[in-house]
Amino acid sequence: MFSKIDTVHIQVNDLKKAQHWYEEVLELEQIFNSGKYFVFKIGVGESTLTIQEGEVRPSSITPILFSDALEETRLKLLEKDVEVGEIEVDEDVTYFEFRDLDGNGFEVCQYIPL
Repeated sequence: MFSKIDTVHIQVNDLKKAQHWYEEVLELEQIFNSGKYFVFKIGVGESTLTIQEGEVRPSSITPILFSDALEETRLKLLEKDVEVGEIEVDEDVTYFEFRDLDGNGFEVCQYIPL
């Protein structure tokens, strides 16, 4: 039925401000601009992240991003004044959570080598 996740869609309060934040703070590459929404490439995968201006609501869905350098990524976000949580360990994965400028939640994970 499905072959992949095409995009993760996130509502933001101010599209231009969010565009700048996702490019500068998260260092994502913008690959499409419709004028009403922006699409960003995430690393080497095919899935994308789309931001669009609209009502920001609490969500039980959390995009999980992968990093080969979890501690360095966390420190880089802290240096850019991003609200980040502590590094947690859950069996074979370590992770931390952070929020974008509108309070949308994300998680960053790294697998623990066996």
